[in-house]
Amino acid sequence: MELSEKEKVGKKLFLLRHAKAEPHDLRRNDYDRRLIDKGIHHAEKMAALMAQFRTRPQRIITSSAARAAETAEIFAKTLDLTDALTENEALYSASQQTYLQLIHKLDDQLDTVMLVGHNPVLEDLLVSLCSRSPFHCKMPTCALALIHFDAVLWSEIRPATGILRMLLYPKLLAD
Repeated sequence: MELSEKEKVGKKLFLLRHAKAEPHDLRRNDYDRRLIDKGIHHAEKMAALMAQFRTRPQRIITSSAARAAETAEIFAKTLDLTDALTENEALYSASQQTYLQLIHKLDDQLDTVMLVGHNPVLEDLLVSLCSRSPFHCKMPTCALALIHFDAVLWSEIRPATGILRMLLYPKLLAD
């Protein structure tokens, strides 16, 4: 499938929810929860699929929480982007506003960026950025969304200015 001329210009944002992690345990710090084997498998599967895409991120910015960082590392390794991976501690407990502020500060030389984080904020952000969508977007673990913005600068991105181009998650794919 060839991209239209209009899709070749503008900014593209991938939102990736971390893969399946250890269950929440009140005796352990939520921040330190690691991926379980199923989560690692799903992240590897989704990253391998993404490696076939024409559109790939130039930079990956992840929450520093263990489960998000592990997911981002799998994607970065598969996409040969380990040097373009950065952690952002604020994304762990961030609000939509924090994500939007981060998006606005992205380097305008970059056309495509991936943010790796947590629900419910990622789901809410996706719906907010693409509120023209006729449905509420669910983002189960390891869900990957691609949003296209008809914008030249990241600072131009506002709610309801994005077009959801793709939303995939492991349960949609055959093993």
